[in-house]
Amino acid sequence: MDWISPVSTLAGAVVGVSSALIAERIRWRRDQQREAAQTRRAVYSDFLMALSRGHSDMRTVVLQPGGSTGDRLYADLHQALDGSGIWRLRQSLSLTASAEIIRLAVGACDALTRMRDGLIEEPDVRGDSYARIRADLWRENAHLREAMRRDLGMDGPPDPEVGQYRYPATP
Repeated sequence: MDWISPVSTLAGAVVGVSSALIAERIRWRRDQQREAAQTRRAVYSDFLMALSRGHSDMRTVVLQPGGSTGDRLYADLHQALDGSGIWRLRQSLSLTASAEIIRLAVGACDALTRMRDGLIEEPDVRGDSYARIRADLWRENAHLREAMRRDLGMDGPPDPEVGQYRYPATP
């Protein structure tokens, strides 16, 4: 009977240490998930800002008084898009985002590229052609933001811009 006390003490110690290790593992996993979500949030935010900056900078090129034409317009619009950092950030997404978000980001980048190409052909931000291309970009952007919000576990009402654009998507 003398052996029962040490065995029960040992069993209690094993249970106590095991419980502490399990609790620590759960805490570590939760911290890792929180850190990963913060990283994704930062990359997502930077990517969305680069999309916006690319669009805004291209509009600025076209709206400049005495604006560029021909080869100069081509170069300025390419520089506006490239200077936004969108391509670098798209690579960052490939390291942090899900396949769905990468697919939607590629769609948004493609829409922004179509906008650049459309502005090269017709440098007019007041025309119907630009309005259609802009609607495509905003629709792609809205779907991307919704997916990013879902991925980050953000609740609340859906993005009001999803489904708002009436022009059909351009091929």
